[in-house]
Amino acid sequence: MLQFESKIAVKGIGIDITSIERISRLIERYDRQTLALLFAEKEINFCQLTSNPQQAYALCFAAKEAVAKALGTGLAEMDWNEIEVQIMPEKLTINLSGQATTQAEKRGIKNWLVTWFSWDNHVLVHVVAI
Repeated sequence: MLQFESKIAVKGIGIDITSIERISRLIERYDRQTLALLFAEKEINFCQLTSNPQQAYALCFAAKEAVAKALGTGLAEMDWNEIEVQIMPEKLTINLSGQATTQAEKRGIKNWLVTWFSWDNHVLVHVVAI
C-alpha cells in the first residue's frame, strides 16, 4: 500500500481567464496615470518594454484576479496595485502589499504557485496559495 503524507496545506485556489483583446482596448484607451490604478509601476514598465505588451498586461490582470479569488476577498477590499505580478521567462511570481498582505497573513499564506497559458487570444492564470 502506497502512503503519502503531504505537509503542504492549500490555503486557496484562484483562476481567471482574460481576453487579450479586451486588455488591448483598455491599454489603448487610457494613459499611464490611469493604468497605474490597475497596474504597479514595475508591471507597466515591464509590459511596455516586452515584445508582446498586450499579452503581458493580460497576464498581470488575470493573475491579480486569480490571487484575489484565492485570498477569498476579491479585489473589493484592496487596491489592484497591492497585488504585483513579476513576469519572468519561465514563471510568474506574486508580491503582495497593504491589505493584500494582511489578507494573506490572516489565511496563513506564505507562497504562491502560479501557472498560466495562452490560447486563442486569451490567457488563463491559475494560482494556488500555500
